[in-house]
Amino acid sequence: MLPEMNGTYSMAKSNVCCALLAFLLVFGGTASAGGLVTKASPKHCVQGLYSQPPGGPFSVFLFCDDAQGINIGVVNTSAGAGPGAITLAPPMEWDKWDVNNRFWQEPDWATDITSFAWTADLRYLYVATSYVYGTDGLYKLDLVKRSYTKLLPLKAPSKYAKLFVITGIDKQSGTVTVNSTYFDPVAKKTETKTVEIK
Repeated sequence: MLPEMNGTYSMAKSNVCCALLAFLLVFGGTASAGGLVTKASPKHCVQGLYSQPPGGPFSVFLFCDDAQGINIGVVNTSAGAGPGAITLAPPMEWDKWDVNNRFWQEPDWATDITSFAWTADLRYLYVATSYVYGTDGLYKLDLVKRSYTKLLPLKAPSKYAKLFVITGIDKQSGTVTVNSTYFDPVAKKTETKTVEIK
């Protein structure tokens, strides 16, 4: 942490955040815009900024970190760090994002991801993580409240790792379709089951 010197710490922190955002926007490029579901794998990783559908204030920056997996961070890329086209319910609060606090990354959901999906109302982001470096789960991020919930696995993981991949999201109902791939010790083979989550 930098020492406080006549307010220079606050200015330095603000400058670092602005420099990081500028770097992401200039050097990251735009990898995708408008799609609800994005899948990533080591063989098919395109580093860059993945925007929400039109009107959405958020983007995901996808980092292709080679041997350290595929990692993400959420960025508020709207002017003034505002809510964009998100309809806010009363009491109409938008206090988790501002021009000096635009980037969000938590190790639980940001590390070694396999896929992510935006909801049509722009308020949520679903993220699936791998078991190698990640937490082997499915997360629902509330972008307005800047909080998250682990949805899968529903019970303690077994010694046989699972791999979750988001394959679709219904625009009307918000139902997320996820493939869960795991090793079945009884059948002695890898199995895939499809799960739907609302």
